[in-house]
Amino acid sequence: MNRVFYIVLATAIVLLGSGAISLYIGKRCNTSEDWDVGGRSLPLYVTVGSQFATVMGGGMLVAHVGLGYSSGWATLTYGLFLSGVMFILSFFAKWFRSQEFTTIPDILERFYGKSKGLTLAAVLATIIVPFGWICTQLVAVSKLFSSLLGVSPVILIIIFAIISLLFVLPAGLASVAWTDFIFSCLMIVVSIGSLVFAFNMGGGVSNIFANIPPDIKAFPGSMTSVGWPTILLWMFAILPGGLTNQLYYQRIGAIKDIKYAKKSLIYSGLLILFAEFWAIYLGFSIRSMAPNLQPEMASAWFLDRLPIWFLAIYSGFLVATIISTIDSAIHAVVVNFTTDILGKVISTDSMDSKKRLHTSRVFAVGVTAAAVAIAVLFPQALKLLVLTYAFSASVLLAPIFLGYFYKDSDFLTIQGAIASMICGFLGCIVGMTLKTSVPYVLFGLVSSFISLILVSKFTKRESEAAEEKIDFQ
Repeated sequence: MNRVFYIVLATAIVLLGSGAISLYIGKRCNTSEDWDVGGRSLPLYVTVGSQFATVMGGGMLVAHVGLGYSSGWATLTYGLFLSGVMFILSFFAKWFRSQEFTTIPDILERFYGKSKGLTLAAVLATIIVPFGWICTQLVAVSKLFSSLLGVSPVILIIIFAIISLLFVLPAGLASVAWTDFIFSCLMIVVSIGSLVFAFNMGGGVSNIFANIPPDIKAFPGSMTSVGWPTILLWMFAILPGGLTNQLYYQRIGAIKDIKYAKKSLIYSGLLILFAEFWAIYLGFSIRSMAPNLQPEMASAWFLDRLPIWFLAIYSGFLVATIISTIDSAIHAVVVNFTTDILGKVISTDSMDSKKRLHTSRVFAVGVTAAAVAIAVLFPQALKLLVLTYAFSASVLLAPIFLGYFYKDSDFLTIQGAIASMICGFLGCIVGMTLKTSVPYVLFGLVSSFISLILVSKFTKRESEAAEEKIDFQ
């Protein structure tokens, strides 16, 4: 009972403190632009903290520590792909910020022109990743805390969904980003503290390294210990999936000073690498003390042996990390509905800022409720997360980046973009059906790139076709 009390107390303090900040931001920021892109006024440090907190999630706390436990420096290989997304995006950040985009369909409209079909297809491909994040993070946090607190996973899913929603409702990205920054500071402090405890429990760094198998501590040898097929799967899932993740683009669009857009991504990438080193050394420490665990149980084993006071703080850290991902994902999905579906497909141009803000909040409740239902009914949805990355990347990567490189020419067309999306989706399905050693996402990516080039070559922009028709008449 004492343990439960202290865990709940520490978590409540973290959430109430950051919640008060969220409400304060909500009172100051109450326009639709504040909701969508934080008023395009986020300082550099808030943008970096929000990017970092969003990426961390439950996977970093459970799966990555487990990977460090079982495979050592292979965790860094995964982290290099994850941070690589930030480093790659940094080359394009200044231009993307200067265009003041709000969503990925916004970006595609800039490259290809207005098309309800293109917008709708882009929305569907964009929302599957953040919506998948909401569901899987709810499942992860419910399983993690169910054993600690002795509470039903279903009840915990509902509780954490409501808490996450409360961080979104005050001001959308404005409140989400500022609370994410607070969460990220907590993450850094507590992760350093947890390593101090782990090293002390393990008898010091030298003793820890003496007690773990040579094959997982060898550097750089163990960076490939998971095998090249797995590394290739990571490469083709993480890089394309990250480069088409709207959450990262929204934070690029929200930073106040354009000249800091590139720096925000570089600093975020470095923080991600810091988190991977933390996961590796925590995994090493646990492996030295308990060599026969299932990797996914490594974090739970460590939690169960912490002093009550630090366990309580660490639990607040866990909650903050997971909620920072859930609230960011809720916000991203809602913006797609209001900006793209309502604003472009249904064309509700007459909706003023106040009404649009109210609509965003209503959608946020609906999206959260739908995610709760899926998380409760299909808790195995965690297995589907890699599918969402694969299909989203296959549909969006070619239109976004070929669109960027051809943005100053008339070569690419709306028809080509739509064909690229369809072929990317079908290519992924074909790759899954064939069950070859080649990652199925590669089939989708290649199909998408080729079809965009070929179809664009044999079609013309609608505006050009209309001009030719007028001239002919």
